[in-house]
Amino acid sequence: MCGIAGIIGRNGAEGAKVGVHAMLAALERRGPDDVGTHAWDSAVLGHRRLSIFDLSAAGHQPMISPSGKTGIVFNGAIYNFRELRKELESDGIRFESQTDTEVLLNGYELWGIDDLVSRIDGMFSFAIWDDEKKALFLVRDRLGVKPLIYTITDNGIAFASTVRAIRAAGYCETISNQGLVEYLEFGFITDSKSIYKGVQKVPPASILEYRDGRSELKQYWTLEDRVDEKIDFEAAVQETERIFVNAVEKRLFADVPVGALLSGGIDSSLVCWAIAKLGGDVTAFTVGVPGDEWDETSI
Repeated sequence: MCGIAGIIGRNGAEGAKVGVHAMLAALERRGPDDVGTHAWDSAVLGHRRLSIFDLSAAGHQPMISPSGKTGIVFNGAIYNFRELRKELESDGIRFESQTDTEVLLNGYELWGIDDLVSRIDGMFSFAIWDDEKKALFLVRDRLGVKPLIYTITDNGIAFASTVRAIRAAGYCETISNQGLVEYLEFGFITDSKSIYKGVQKVPPASILEYRDGRSELKQYWTLEDRVDEKIDFEAAVQETERIFVNAVEKRLFADVPVGALLSGGIDSSLVCWAIAKLGGDVTAFTVGVPGDEWDETSI
């Protein structure tokens, strides 16, 4: 978990720096390992880092291209970044770190935003500022695992990992009636709403492009609706197991220890089974609440 933030606008970088620093303060708990900002004439990016890949200073964000024209702030994990890195290296790209962030940055510069998102497999939200095109790209993963919030004003756009960070920078203060109704009805606010007026979430599997005061939202992926009526039950079970173990294996790569948090349900128990099947030494943590009727530690 990291925290990303940024402001792009017509009022210049000085005021934007103040707003981004306020957002980063609100995002501190998301990234205790490092903090950074980078400014261009009309854009400021900020990042709070929780180090997962390449724990060295080479993974510092915002990460800027050698030309200085492109910058990225990234939250998440790209599971196939090693394969993409080899592809980029075969095209002559040289790397300074062992991070998935640098793969995204170089991938954007070589392939463009559409080809980049079509290649990546992971859970993520990231922002790319292209200073040459004066364009901002906000991208969220296929299922919306990682949050990405934004608000557009007459002067520009502000984005962050949380609504609280947007609020800390003074970009929202009026409660949304629709958001409040949803919270009272469901106990949560749906992905299309926010608790504040004018604040929105980038939808899952979407790219928001902001350029010259205009925004364009496009969906880059949809779940394929396909039914294989010929497959029998045993084959379906075997294929489900193969896909599940492969999905767990992708998530075991890290430069820090990997643990498992168990809810006690079938799904989390299966995750630990898959880790063991893959030869991993799993560490699981169980939290109990003595005296609570829902405590299951004695079971």
